[in-house]
Amino acid sequence: MEDHSILDWISVLGPILFSWPLVIAVVLIFFYRPLFDLLEKFSSNNIQKAKIGPFEIEESEQAYVESLKLLLTSLVTKNEFNYLKQLNTDQAATPYDNVADLKSGLERLSHLEFVKVKTAMDQLPSAGDLEQHVELTEKGKKYLALRDNLVTNQSSSQDQDDSASG
Repeated sequence: MEDHSILDWISVLGPILFSWPLVIAVVLIFFYRPLFDLLEKFSSNNIQKAKIGPFEIEESEQAYVESLKLLLTSLVTKNEFNYLKQLNTDQAATPYDNVADLKSGLERLSHLEFVKVKTAMDQLPSAGDLEQHVELTEKGKKYLALRDNLVTNQSSSQDQDDSASG
């Protein structure tokens, strides 16, 4: 049997004991609860900023709002949006005359389930009242309310930001 010195053991076990994975494992074992509590607090509450030592983390709702606004305003075309708004009014009749654009727009809105078509698109007269042939669904009403609410809230918050910075 060979006589192993302490230095031989250190040279073999040293890299294992002081390796990064082991150091990370030890840190996680000792600091698991504080780190977990911090992450839980940050994710469960609607915290906008968190400061950990010299580091500051900021969560921006503005990016989410902008994304939602983009999605809601881009979902339907301008003409389709106008059809939805016209159907959502309390007016007795909403006249139309451009049948080609109207048919394609109403078909798309029907596929999105925002409107319910009462008359087959190929039998749609060249002019008339929109309410006689199409009905706004609850989903369409919810879309209009959501879009109006988001766009209104966004523009009012931008006005407040502009007046505060001005």
